[in-house]
Amino acid sequence: MAKERFEQRLFRIFAEAGYSPVRILTVTPEEMVEIPGITVPNIRAVLCVQNKVLAEQNNVRKACK
Repeated sequence: MAKERFEQRLFRIFAEAGYSPVRILTVTPEEMVEIPGITVPNIRAVLCVQNKVLAEQNNVRKACK
């Protein structure tokens, strides 16, 4: 059996819990701890992506002013 890539595993875990892929950007840590099969590294990865996306959006807004 081939090893599942980290990103694929993360998307699969969220899909099995009934979340769409885009929901990963807005899910709270409190919601994530209730998802079966999620681990601390998974939660950290999601939070990292959320922070990066928010920072990029803020930079885009700054450029428009």
